[in-house]
Amino acid sequence: MEKIVSIDTGNRLIKTPNIAFPSSFIESGYLPSMGGDVLIFEGKTYTLVDQSLPVLNDKTENSRFFVLSLFAIGKELVSEADMVRKLSPLNPDEPKKIKLLIGLPLQHYEAYKMKFAKYYTDRVGVIKFVLNQKPYAIQIIGAHVYPQAYAAAVTAHDKLMGSNIVNVIDVGGFTVDCLQMNGFKPNMALCTSIYLGVNTLFQAINDQMRSMGGQEISSNIIEGILKKDPAYLSQYSQKRVEIITSAGAAHAQRLLAEIAQKQFDLEEDTTVFMGGGSILLKEYILKANRAKKPIFIDDVHANARGYRMLYDMQNGRGGSNADTS
Repeated sequence: MEKIVSIDTGNRLIKTPNIAFPSSFIESGYLPSMGGDVLIFEGKTYTLVDQSLPVLNDKTENSRFFVLSLFAIGKELVSEADMVRKLSPLNPDEPKKIKLLIGLPLQHYEAYKMKFAKYYTDRVGVIKFVLNQKPYAIQIIGAHVYPQAYAAAVTAHDKLMGSNIVNVIDVGGFTVDCLQMNGFKPNMALCTSIYLGVNTLFQAINDQMRSMGGQEISSNIIEGILKKDPAYLSQYSQKRVEIITSAGAAHAQRLLAEIAQKQFDLEEDTTVFMGGGSILLKEYILKANRAKKPIFIDDVHANARGYRMLYDMQNGRGGSNADTS
């Protein structure tokens, strides 16, 4: 029996339908794991960390996203969803056949989709790795590549049925992917990326802190304050809170202005915001009041779930969410 694993390989986060984790790791053979997720593969040890790594438009340039995908596959194989279904225990002596559902931004889709699929399927034979001291053996038997943002929009189809033209805005860590859909079909004449993801906001905040003689602030703290989490608001000074929230408001204004400059009509057309960055900036986007018909997909897993929906529709399964076929 094969296992279908849907992975949204973002430059900031890796998402499956059930889990999300940072898209960064360090080789950690000489360092203690300190309780983090640790993967051993081909004689190297990797530990997940929450830090920024360079953006890769061509994700096949190196082994980074393959290693991150092994983390995702391992985590999915022991996810709560599988535990609830009481599947048979993993047996490293019996390789699990894996069919991958993956995606790329629309502006890179045609250029890289075949190369990205081969990046996985060229790994013939059994792949063995150890994740968090548990051995795995898998065999990748296929990789299907879908367009990001469009896939996420599919998950909100019911909300969008009454809109002829829809702006799809996928706010990621480094890029904001923008797509117009007409009758639920992508309009490639209005498809672009803006380099104003939330990591650029984090960098701007820390640039300001350094210019004021202060210390850098971790992304976790920035996120907590942007979300106005009471635990963070009560712990940090009013000055820090004001710097971060003011920067968030300014970033949202700049982002919406640049989207409008790309000829997306935020006044008249429905605009769907998605991605982890849009969840983080939701309050600031709404307060900017430039997108007059906003819809938010508050699900960081939307692309991964959309890949599965598209796969099921292609295979006549009517959007089934079953994990095996």
